[in-house]
Amino acid sequence: MTNTFSMRIGILGATFETPNLGVGALAAGTIRCIRARYPLARLFFLDYARQSSTHTVVENGEPIAIPLVNIRFSKRFWLPNNIAVLLFSALLLKVIPSAKLRRWLVARNRSLHEIFQADLFAAVSGGDSFSDLYGFSRFLYVALPQILVLLLGKPLILLPQTYGPFRGRLAKTVARQIVTRAERAFCRDRHSLDQLMGAANYSAPQTQQSFCYDMAFGIDSVAPRRLAVAGLMLAPQRDLNLVGLNISGLLYREDVAHANAFGLCSNYRELVSAIVRRLMAMENTSVLLVPHVYGSEPGSESDLIASEQVFAALRGRYAGRLGILRGTYEPGEVRFAIGLCGFFIGSRMHACIAALSQNIPAVAVAYSSKFLGVMETMGIPSLVADARKLDHGEILSTIQSTFENRQRIAQELELAMPAVRATVHRLLVTPPAPTEAISNPLQQTTASAAR
Repeated sequence: MTNTFSMRIGILGATFETPNLGVGALAAGTIRCIRARYPLARLFFLDYARQSSTHTVVENGEPIAIPLVNIRFSKRFWLPNNIAVLLFSALLLKVIPSAKLRRWLVARNRSLHEIFQADLFAAVSGGDSFSDLYGFSRFLYVALPQILVLLLGKPLILLPQTYGPFRGRLAKTVARQIVTRAERAFCRDRHSLDQLMGAANYSAPQTQQSFCYDMAFGIDSVAPRRLAVAGLMLAPQRDLNLVGLNISGLLYREDVAHANAFGLCSNYRELVSAIVRRLMAMENTSVLLVPHVYGSEPGSESDLIASEQVFAALRGRYAGRLGILRGTYEPGEVRFAIGLCGFFIGSRMHACIAALSQNIPAVAVAYSSKFLGVMETMGIPSLVADARKLDHGEILSTIQSTFENRQRIAQELELAMPAVRATVHRLLVTPPAPTEAISNPLQQTTASAAR
């Protein structure tokens, strides 16, 4: 292995150049994990973008400049950093016998040269995009850079993520090949990696497979200079009666909601209205709408657009009790805003994780199996309200009962969370644990309290 003082490590599948704060949280968690193992390594992002850039993060009080090496996923095949050109070049390097000619070819392509100089790559695939759930093209979007670095003979670590679900045989086959050739594959649940690799007696003996909690559990809150909140006056500290509500712009989009693209039992827009009405029927409660995916283009997956529509429709009816978080923030800053709530409901996985990691009970209104997988690792699967299986009434009942028990759940989270965060921070430092080796932390704390 290259000396850690000169290591160059590339990060795939997560950057800060995204409107999705969940992906940004994974980028921050990835940096923290890598720095814990390789504190002096030079890091860079490898991701799709029109131009390169540099993002500065503060880790343990130290500013770190992390450049983005941009590649393209485009029909403009003549671009030297097009993923198709880079893949073809990687294949060509494998058959050219002359080392001098190979060096010449690499030197002529800046992006290829940057990738070739790296010692290690870590991929997180946006947490849940190692799947064709969102379409085969999106799966290729995250899979092709991983295939590229493997073709170039670079070590690849798959960081904690969800594997699948897969609707098509081709996507599943490609995914297995990547996992098989990776040095290590971490799973943030206890089932999806086994399901991917276990089908048809498929095995990957050379890959170390192990469990670790989602890396977003390990990031910190950062107080923003200002929180732009409309409709509410927020207390400076946590308010047990303030409920944070994250509305998924993906599910709220009119075409998705009416077409029911994710197989929900009921219309998501109507469900959101029912949730707000139920919360407002509770004594002394107020609701803060918390977007976790930004964007202003109509028809996009923006949580902000969906939240603004709900706020505009209901603010008159619930004046002084319904608010919305406006502006744009870093992942840690939105985590700070969520930390002012005493209870949380969300349809974005990492919005819920931002609450749970601060000991705030959170009900995840789920549209995929990733929610249950992550919540099971915490020993709290009952906090998942699967909208594919539950109707309005059942989801509202889950929210009501969890809200009534929020103080007890918060106490259990407070006992469990330090161990979870420590496990995430030492992801690459300690030897990998088998998938079944780490018990559910809330079950551990409950058992300890019983003794």
